[in-house]
Amino acid sequence: MKKILLVSTSPRKGGNSEIVVDTLSGDLENREITVFKMREKACRPCMACGACQGKDTQLCVQKDDIAALLPVIEGCDGIVLATPIYNQQITSQAKLFIERFYPFFKADGKGMSNTSKYGKKAALVCSCWGSPRDVTQRYADWTVSGFCQIGAEEFRALVFDGIPERGQIRERADYLAQLHELAQWLAE
Repeated sequence: MKKILLVSTSPRKGGNSEIVVDTLSGDLENREITVFKMREKACRPCMACGACQGKDTQLCVQKDDIAALLPVIEGCDGIVLATPIYNQQITSQAKLFIERFYPFFKADGKGMSNTSKYGKKAALVCSCWGSPRDVTQRYADWTVSGFCQIGAEEFRALVFDGIPERGQIRERADYLAQLHELAQWLAE
């Protein structure tokens, strides 16, 4: 059974990123799904202490919810990170989450990773208003490519622009259709 990790990095309850995660969770109901909503969790930034480096397994000295999630990241077949775009960037919460991939970093490893599970699928779903779509798409493509560090080898980046209001993605049948297609891709 496919194991999928869905992460919402929006600080806003009921926001578009949360709806993305909830929609995908519903579409993937026959899979083993872990939903991680950062606004509900204790998440600290990477301390760059290096204690996680040179290990065979991904461990972090911090005792927070991301450290506890590392085995899920290691064992998943797919990961989706949903984030709003603030000032043409992913949220600070999204950046914090990605920086906590450090226990997977191995400079001379395949994909600069020490994972035992390659071939994962990774997607970044960005919701925004006002950011130039082409710039945001290039940024999203580049950002998700860094998920190679956790063993991802297939990547997708979706940019849902023109939705400034909380929950407005529900009014966009085209965006919801793209989410359903993303769920199918993850389930394959």
